[in-house]
Amino acid sequence: MMELFYKFSWDSIKFDYQVLACLILVWTAVVVCAVFSIMSRPFGYGQRVFWIALIVCVPAVGLLFYLPFSLKADTTPEVFFARKNRG
Repeated sequence: MMELFYKFSWDSIKFDYQVLACLILVWTAVVVCAVFSIMSRPFGYGQRVFWIALIVCVPAVGLLFYLPFSLKADTTPEVFFARKNRG
């Protein structure tokens, strides 16, 4: 079991600066997309500042908390207006 943990350690041969640079680039793109999503929503100034600060200061948790608010009711009505099958 410990061998499995050693394969995914930070000291692995496969993890180098190129992988780290790609990881940082992808994460930056995700955060930028989330910030643009917040700016396009009809939030007030205080709500925008709160969500942007949460996503930038606590990135993973902030993105998970913002996920339900990022869905638009007009583009995904099946999420908001789920019907129960009667029969």
